[in-house]
Amino acid sequence: MQNPNDIFKSAFDFMPTPAFIIERVSGNIVGSNQGFRALFANQIASPPEHWLALSASSSEQDNWDWLSNEIDMGNIDRCQEKIQIGDIVITAELGFQSVDDDHYLTCVYSTDYMDLSSAENTLLKFALTESSTGLWLWETDGDLVVCSESISILLGGNPMDSPQSTEEWHNLVHPDDVLKLKTLVTEHVANNADYYEAEYRIRKGDNSYMWVKERGRTYSRDSKGNIAKIIGFMEDISSRKELEEHLRNQATYDELTGLLNRDAAISHFKKQLGLAKRQYTPLIMVKINIGADNCLIGLSNQAKNEAIRTSSQYIYNHIREADVLARVEPEKLLLLLPNTGEKDALKLISNIVDSDTRLTVNLSDGSIRELKLCAGVAIFPEDGDTIEELAESANLAVESCASSNRKIALN
Repeated sequence: MQNPNDIFKSAFDFMPTPAFIIERVSGNIVGSNQGFRALFANQIASPPEHWLALSASSSEQDNWDWLSNEIDMGNIDRCQEKIQIGDIVITAELGFQSVDDDHYLTCVYSTDYMDLSSAENTLLKFALTESSTGLWLWETDGDLVVCSESISILLGGNPMDSPQSTEEWHNLVHPDDVLKLKTLVTEHVANNADYYEAEYRIRKGDNSYMWVKERGRTYSRDSKGNIAKIIGFMEDISSRKELEEHLRNQATYDELTGLLNRDAAISHFKKQLGLAKRQYTPLIMVKINIGADNCLIGLSNQAKNEAIRTSSQYIYNHIREADVLARVEPEKLLLLLPNTGEKDALKLISNIVDSDTRLTVNLSDGSIRELKLCAGVAIFPEDGDTIEELAESANLAVESCASSNRKIALN
């Protein structure tokens, strides 16, 4: 009966993956199988007897001592390494596994290229396609990017046009996002990190841009601990970005008129008031009633909304670029006139509320309702030293327009 040890030696010798046994402390290669020896026989060379003779990037015993310690610590179980086979150098992925206290079993996986298109099995392809996700691999040493077929599907292009280097990839990234992405990835490699995430816009085959989320993870390191390969996923997040933009707009702008809402306006007005105080410049606040003379009473909700939109757009078209207009109440707007004195402010407001232009809204019964405006003016600092005080003063002034039968009133 054959000795079990002989059976295991035969199994090791005939295993399809090239492999060798290396001493933990010395780095001496004390055994190898047929697959490993064949690599050297093909190049008419003898198998090496030490790690330093195998590794094309290691020149000192300290290099092996460091790697051996990292393997013992559990920090490295696979690494990418350039190995010397006769007169040629190939890039291989080495897997290390302890076989006893003194030796490692090391398997050699050739990784000079990886075809992700053929590596994707049917289930993976289905999952990537259905999840709007693409897969890529980046070899840092030669700056080689390999993209899966799912990347070309995601970008709506031809697989042959997929980027093959970081330069080609970055050429597809939106100009406003590319520097941030470059910096993030550079820092990931420099810091020898494990994982990073980035969100940016990338150009599709039809030259439009889509938002994507990129998740990169270090896949392998070389025998010196430096990142050799990064594998990553790229996911379409355009729908999420559109929703975020919509929610931001809702939090900042009035949905009916498109003007700033009250909270956003107060925040902006406070900044303008602070600037006026620091620079000793004038500032005027105006409260505008777009329902003066009860012109909106009796209107249906649809007609009232149309009247508010029409009046707001009219006022917005007649203010200056530096002026700020906001809807702070259903029928009232707040207008801030920075760096504007009383005389210039009254002239501008008069051109709006006392204009010959006739504002109207069409009603469902075919009739036309004329719209009326009036405005209350508050002057900084005479009528208030804070935004709240100025707003209250402007409100009192606009309320007085009805009782005094005026279109413009000062507090």
